[in-house]
Amino acid sequence: MKQRKWHKEIKAWADGAEIQERYIPDDDIWITLKEDDEPLWHCNDYEYRIKPQPKEPQYLDVYFEYAKGNHMFTTHKEFKSYYDHTDFK
Repeated sequence: MKQRKWHKEIKAWADGAEIQERYIPDDDIWITLKEDDEPLWHCNDYEYRIKPQPKEPQYLDVYFEYAKGNHMFTTHKEFKSYYDHTDFK
């Protein structure tokens, strides 16, 4: 049996996921549907997707070194052991 065009999106919507739609003929903007909005799954003028989740933020530890009047920002962790009193994260 062939699945519907929006099978994955319909199932996610029924399970409570946020769905986005865009009007294909003249819109490149994805709009998040409200809870009481019902998507027009049968209409060929709309495209649907499950709202993308934000990616996990990436962090980089940066240490500040102040020695003999010099200022330096570095990612090298070995500086932290020498300058524990002046490092910032």
